[in-house]
Amino acid sequence: MSTLSTHILDISTGKPAQGVTVRLERDGLVIATGTTNSAGRITEFVAHLPAARYRLVADIGAWFTQTGRETIYPCAQIDFVTKEAADEHYHLPFVIAPGGWSTYRGS
Repeated sequence: MSTLSTHILDISTGKPAQGVTVRLERDGLVIATGTTNSAGRITEFVAHLPAARYRLVADIGAWFTQTGRETIYPCAQIDFVTKEAADEHYHLPFVIAPGGWSTYRGS
């Protein structure tokens, strides 16, 4: 089985996004929830990730509101698939700003 971690960087300030709620969904059900730490990270979001299709959702709208900024994006989400034979680590970061967001496969 694979593992999953994430982190969130606010590129509008150049700082980690501390306190963002992130949830992992599978088949429309929430299977894990976490909050980013002072480094903007959730280092071990899921320790055992079976092969399936998932959605990682970061509630960036609420976080921007808490930090006194507006955004039109209530959340950022990453849809991804793990393979049956995979026994690897998936690091899926969010790069956010009030005007947009992006992702990439990290290491």
